[in-house]
Amino acid sequence: MKALLGTYEHQLDAKNRIRIPAKFRKEMGDELFFMLRPSGCIGVYSREGIDPLLEKLNNVTTKEELEAARIIYRSIQPVEEDTQGRIVLSASLRAAAKIERDVVTVGMGRYLEIWPADRCADEDAAARENAFALLGAF
Repeated sequence: MKALLGTYEHQLDAKNRIRIPAKFRKEMGDELFFMLRPSGCIGVYSREGIDPLLEKLNNVTTKEELEAARIIYRSIQPVEEDTQGRIVLSASLRAAAKIERDVVTVGMGRYLEIWPADRCADEDAAARENAFALLGAF
């Protein structure tokens, strides 16, 4: 799979649906999964992307690991697409990510993040100054 790169702005329609940008959809394949990310956004994973995580979750052994796995498992939902390529963001995902109408889809290399537009802008502003230094890029 090619790296998923770029940012796309959308609005939820009246039925809380958006489209995964065609550029991303083509790379990710037919089977996708939502998962809440620690940052509070919604992650979108291909089968290829989520399988290594599921493998790790299936091999946890301690009580703390099992509790963490339970939280992660509960947040994973299969993506259901309608005949026109739209996907519904469930009420639980929208509430957890604080999404109301305007959203931003961000390519994160191997997965996507779906953010409320205002929070994405705030996160970018806070991190931009240190981003390259933290990664040792420049």
